[in-house]
Amino acid sequence: MNTKRWLLASVAVFVVIGALEFLIHGVLLSGLYQQTASVWRGETEMRQMMWIFWVGYLVFAPFFALIYAKGYEKGKPGLGQGFRYGLYVGAMLCVMNGFGWYVILPIPLALAFYWFLATLVEFIVAGIAAGLVYHD
Repeated sequence: MNTKRWLLASVAVFVVIGALEFLIHGVLLSGLYQQTASVWRGETEMRQMMWIFWVGYLVFAPFFALIYAKGYEKGKPGLGQGFRYGLYVGAMLCVMNGFGWYVILPIPLALAFYWFLATLVEFIVAGIAAGLVYHD
């Protein structure tokens, strides 16, 4: 394993996930979150706790990139490998993430479905980022 490429891939994954989280949750789904405001913590409380969210992704990104690096096949394009890896991880987690929370929280089914799609897209794009950075 190439440690320098792994670290760079970790940074790329962190940046991609951070950008997509903002776009998906801060922009695209903000209307649904406003409609279901009674389910969530208050905005002030969430902002005070947001550091926990970012620490979680700081821990997640290197492990995501590490698993990619351990399965990396030399001589094959990083784009395709990254897409496949992101699809596998996303498919594994998106059902649990989207519909698992639907069972626990009183949210509309549409929100659970959007979480399902968002998780899948996030991991595919994160896998592509890892693949483009961690290549021959």
